Amino acid sequence: MDAMSRALDETLLRDLECPVCKEYMLPPIKLCTGGHHLCSKCRHTFLCCPICRAKLSETRNMALESIASRVKYPCTNRQSGCLEKFSIEHIAEHHAGCVYGKIKCPFHLYETCSWNGLKSDLKQHGKAAHQGYFMEETRFHAPYLSGTLAVLSCFGELFTCYLQKRDGRFYGAVQLIGSSREASKYKCEFTLRATNGIEQISKTLLVNCYSEDFETIFHSGNCFNLDEQTVNNFVEQNELNLYIYVHKI
Repeated sequence: MDAMSRALDETLLRDLECPVCKEYMLPPIKLCTGGHHLCSKCRHTFLCCPICRAKLSETRNMALESIASRVKYPCTNRQSGCLEKFSIEHIAEHHAGCVYGKIKCPFHLYETCSWNGLKSDLKQHGKAAHQGYFMEETRFHAPYLSGTLAVLSCFGELFTCYLQKRDGRFYGAVQLIGSSREASKYKCEFTLRATNGIEQISKTLLVNCYSEDFETIFHSGNCFNLDEQTVNNFVEQNELNLYIYVHKI
């Protein structure tokens, strides 16, 4: 049944394809006086219908709009690797935060970095511009109590590890630079160890997706969260033995 449903969606999506730019149209879908339809972007590009040269009208194609309300739209960044599909109510929200479009360098949260590009190019940028905080392994050792950010390259994915101290508490979280569906395949483990090798505090959490900002994550509780006094008990000679591990579920 799922295969039949997907095949039907593909057929209906072909009817929603803009004849000019070949992207899928979203309501309102308006016609020219000759009966052709265009996506909203193309309508603002042309003064008349590029197919028949007729006038553009305000008449809406209600049949196509009805189809649009029932199908799942693929992400416009599908050629960059995004396989997500959404209803018309949620596709715009997804596009606003899709990591397969252009993204800011994660280090803009911690230091000045103006890089803005594709996820596929981030690894090369991180290795060149952020040595010491970009690692090709599944764990990160955080030796300092002050806030820091690192990017881990492992399992064919990129993860951000962010630590912050504020208002008497110490926070930590891990994100996958990807969708929530992809993030649900991974967990992260925070382990705080004392120098005596005996005492430790450990917490395992699901990895967050990249569309969730750290402010939201810290308030949600899906993060490593300890009061600063407790963390200070694990500090020896101004160094902290906090290890962050990423595991596949």
